[in-house]
Amino acid sequence: MNSVLITPQEQLQKEKTHTSSPRRVCFVCTGNTCRSPMAEAVANAMAHAPFAGLAEEIQKCLVPSVEAFSAGLYPHENEPIAANAVYALEDAGIAPTPGHDYRTHTAHALRAETVQEFDLLIGMTAGHAMELMMRFPQMAQRIVCMPREIVDPYGGNLNTYRQCLKEITEGVRELLFSEDVHDG
Repeated sequence: MNSVLITPQEQLQKEKTHTSSPRRVCFVCTGNTCRSPMAEAVANAMAHAPFAGLAEEIQKCLVPSVEAFSAGLYPHENEPIAANAVYALEDAGIAPTPGHDYRTHTAHALRAETVQEFDLLIGMTAGHAMELMMRFPQMAQRIVCMPREIVDPYGGNLNTYRQCLKEITEGVRELLFSEDVHDG
């Protein structure tokens, strides 16, 4: 066997040792108003957590380990983030990070001309990951899905969004911020 498969965590660790810039990841769901913008907010908050308590001027000079973005496969362009997604993030104490204010997020599609900008594309479900592979086969080695399927909370009540956020947070932590990624 000539090739060795590596996990997304191993790929991130390998790339992390070769550059001082953050890993650029893009979370992808269907409409880009619920799951993927919440995952973006969670990942950016986790990446900035080590800088908490430092002056804002200093924080702007530091490079987080990950910079997260989000997009949709079938978004209604410019539709705002779901109100319950914002409430769930705020209730969980997740603050916007520099350059990524989830409160002003609007839906947009992942486009062929920008897909190469990302080190990792993360589908919120296996179906999203499969659709990404069909659309962008050249990116197949950079496409993964969340560790567990993230059910769409669209149209649900605040408790539904809170539960979704809990699952997203666990998945983001496991995928991008587990001890396996930081040990190496």
